[in-house]
Amino acid sequence: MLSSEGLPRPVVRSATLSRRFQKFLLVGAIGLGVNQSLLFTLVSLAGLAVGAASPIAIGLSMVVTFALNERWTWHDRGSGPLLQRALLYGSINSGGLVINWLTLVSLDQWGWNYLVANLVGAGIAAIWNFSLNHALTWRR
Repeated sequence: MLSSEGLPRPVVRSATLSRRFQKFLLVGAIGLGVNQSLLFTLVSLAGLAVGAASPIAIGLSMVVTFALNERWTWHDRGSGPLLQRALLYGSINSGGLVINWLTLVSLDQWGWNYLVANLVGAGIAAIWNFSLNHALTWRR
């Protein structure tokens, strides 16, 4: 393994941020699996409307991703009580929930498959979620 010793600070910061974003994407993929599975179950098997099922699926995936991000992605950052980080994460990701939901519902109304539309919405929301959680929830 290469040492970062002697490298310019901006290079080290950039590499660290890149690794953290990769972890965030992996955790997000797990959360997306939870989201997609629950969305499919609620819509296709339980008969809920897409617009009603989506926030439930996203909410459960938020719980899963918070736990994984807390323990792995940002294990070395964050201060203060865990509950404080959880509430901030929930607030930030609620913005992501709205982004995802609006995208999903709009694309669904335009005739897109709801699971594909959910992927697009989740991708857009991921940028919002990472940026704000990195800067606020798990700041140094």
